[in-house]
Amino acid sequence: MSDRRLILRGGDIVTPDRVVSNGSLVIEDGRIVEILEVTPALAGDHVRWVDGLVVPGFVDLHCDALEREIRPRPTSIVPIELALTEFDRTLAAQGITTMYHAVAFAEEPGARYHEEAERLAEVVHARADCLLVRHRVHARYELTDLEAAPTVERCLGRGFLQLLSFMDHTPGERQFRSRPEYVTYFTRAYGLAADAVDAVASRKLHRKRDAASVLDSTARALADAARRAGVPLASHDDDSPEQVGWAHGVGVSIAEFPVRLEAAAEARARGLHVLMGAPNVVRGGSTGRNLDAAVALEQGFLDGLCSDYYLASLVHAVARLRDADACSLPSPVALVTRQPARAVGIDGDVGALVPGLVADVVVIGSVRGIPVVTRTLRDGREIFVADYPAVRAA
Repeated sequence: MSDRRLILRGGDIVTPDRVVSNGSLVIEDGRIVEILEVTPALAGDHVRWVDGLVVPGFVDLHCDALEREIRPRPTSIVPIELALTEFDRTLAAQGITTMYHAVAFAEEPGARYHEEAERLAEVVHARADCLLVRHRVHARYELTDLEAAPTVERCLGRGFLQLLSFMDHTPGERQFRSRPEYVTYFTRAYGLAADAVDAVASRKLHRKRDAASVLDSTARALADAARRAGVPLASHDDDSPEQVGWAHGVGVSIAEFPVRLEAAAEARARGLHVLMGAPNVVRGGSTGRNLDAAVALEQGFLDGLCSDYYLASLVHAVARLRDADACSLPSPVALVTRQPARAVGIDGDVGALVPGLVADVVVIGSVRGIPVVTRTLRDGREIFVADYPAVRAA
């Protein structure tokens, strides 16, 4: 195959505003050159016949699965370099061509400590040019963990971070409505003793009560540092218009996982990009009894989806929304491609199948009714191919 030219022929090509049936996608020098509606008589080793949907590579702004790859069990740690390299292949197989790894800079029970987070960010940065997909770091700063703030600022200065979000897991608000709920979650997730988890909850509550002004000024200083570094900001688990207002006031442009519809509505009113989890769509609701993503979409408050904790949810969310006739096909595809790219300002390069953009392309087929990724391209290079024995058009 020529390194300069590749033609994908025969699939249903999903552009931002229509579907070109049985078309041809022409790629040269890693970019999309044209989309042909009437397929000419093409042949040669630079032509790939495909059967299925042809969509842009997925842009995933929030996934914490790499933390699990590094710690498959609470007491088992895999070297970061090894975990990242193996995980990279998994991403390609799921059609994810641009990944923002959600890395917690936080004092929390289990594996989340800011020293480990800095090391992970450093490895991702150092190895980014030798892996299949694009790897970025989405730093999640826990508002009550003042000790992590210098680490986050240092990582910003060293160019390790491409997205910074503010989260707050203090019991009694946002994701955790009560202290017992907080303790139950972390004891189950990490197999920890309840008294150890409860001690962390006490420290969080103490700081929220006695050091609120310090927490606020520290977060604002980090927001300023992010702006200087050109790194976009997000908020996490907002459950009230007031929390969205605070986030908007410090420069946040992305609202992740709003807990209630009122928060999503406020985010939209203030011009924020609303991001929710694709597993929410696939499962038919939130695991934490929070806002249903389908409801947010129906109300016009949802801009994008991320894989959160389940990589395969991106392709299955697109299929579910299409099958439910929730919107025409370009719209659910945009939720996992163009819209997330737009939220972080990279839509001028990736996220859509239009001439001039980078040729990140995914082909989706179906195996006995289950959508599957059969081919993934990044920069016009084939990085994943699966030859299922009974694949059909998705």
